[in-house]
Amino acid sequence: MKSFMARFTLIALLLLGCSAVHAEEPLYPSYVRNARNMVERAEAKSLELNKFTDEVLIARNFIRNAEAEYKKHLGWSGKIDPVAEQTVKYFADMAEIQSSVVLARAGKIALDKERGLLEQQLQAVKSKIKVFDDKNGEIEALKKGITELNSALLVLKDEKDQLTSRASALGSDMTQKSTALVSAERRIASLSSELESCSKALSASEKKVTQLAADQEQARREIDRLKAEVSLLAAAKGAVESQSKEQIELLNRQKDFVAEVGTLGGVIKAGSENMTVIFPRSAMLKAPKNDVLTADGDRAVQRIADLLLKYPEFRVKLKVYGFGQPAKNEDALATDRMARLIREALLAKGKFDPAVVEALGAGAVEPIYPKNNPEGNRRVEVTFVKK
Repeated sequence: MKSFMARFTLIALLLLGCSAVHAEEPLYPSYVRNARNMVERAEAKSLELNKFTDEVLIARNFIRNAEAEYKKHLGWSGKIDPVAEQTVKYFADMAEIQSSVVLARAGKIALDKERGLLEQQLQAVKSKIKVFDDKNGEIEALKKGITELNSALLVLKDEKDQLTSRASALGSDMTQKSTALVSAERRIASLSSELESCSKALSASEKKVTQLAADQEQARREIDRLKAEVSLLAAAKGAVESQSKEQIELLNRQKDFVAEVGTLGGVIKAGSENMTVIFPRSAMLKAPKNDVLTADGDRAVQRIADLLLKYPEFRVKLKVYGFGQPAKNEDALATDRMARLIREALLAKGKFDPAVVEALGAGAVEPIYPKNNPEGNRRVEVTFVKK
C-alpha cells in the first residue's frame, strides 16, 4: 500500500510540474470536463454548507491528476495514447464518484431541512384544526339555542291561539272586555315581533353554521394535501439515503480492493475498469524449464486466489510474455504452457469456476523494454477485470 501511495504521489507531483510548463490549457475530453463540472458543483455545495471539505479536496486532487495526466501524454497531433487515456479516465471517474458522494450527502441535509419545515407547517395546521374544533363547539351551542328558541316559539304560538279563542269567546262582552282585548292585541303584536326576531336569528345562525362547515371542509382538504406532500418527501428522502449508502459502500469496497492489489508486489498498471500487476517471470517460474512455480510464485498465486475469493465480482486474465533465445522457450507455444501452469495452480488453490481464470501465452510480442533487457520483457501480467 505504501509503495502504491508513493507512486501515486510521484505521479501527482510530475503532473503538477507538467501543468506549469504549458501556458495554454488543452481542450479536455468530455468525460474530464463532466467530472470537473461535477467537482465544481460539489465544491460549491460544500462552501454553501461549510461541510465535506476533505471529501471535496480528494475529488479536486483526482480531477487535477486526470488533467495533468492528459496534458502529460497529449501528443503534438492532439491525440493521447490509449493506454494513458485509461489512467485519465480512472482519475476522472474517481473524481466524479467522490463528487457524487458529496452531492448525495448535501442532498440528504437539504431533505432533512425540508422535513423540518414541513413538520412546522404540520404543527400550524394542527393549531388551525383546534380552532375549527372550538368553532364546532360554538356551532353546537348555537344549535342548542335554536332548539330552545323553537320551543319558545311553539309556546308563543299556543298562547296566541289561546288568546284568539278567548277574544272570540268574549265577543259578546266586548265593551267590558275591550281593555283586555287591546291588551291582548298588544301582547299578540309583541309576540309576533319576538317571533319575527327569533326567525331572523334562526336564519342567521343557520347561515353561520353553513359557513363554518365549509371552512372545516376546506381545512380538512388542506391537511390531506400537506400529509400527501410529507409522504412524498419522506419517500424521496428514503430513496436518496439508500442511493447514497450504496454509492459509499461501493466506493469503500473499490478502495479496499485497490489497496489490497497494491500489496501483491510487482508493478501496478491501473485502468478505468481494471487493474494489472506485472511480475518478473523469473519470480514466478523456475528456469530453465519454467514448469514449476517458485516459492514466491506460489505465495503470489495464493494471494491472488484469496483476493478473488474475497472480491468475487472480479475475474483474472493471465498473460505470460517471452523474449530472446532460444525461441522454443520464448515463443507463443512455450509461454502458453507457462500461462496454463499458473492458471491450474490458481484454480487448485481457489476452487474457482474455470471461467474465472483466463490464461494466454503472448510469446515475444509487445516488449516493454529495449532488446538489451530480455529479463524485463519476460514477465507475467495478472489483470483483474470486473465480471
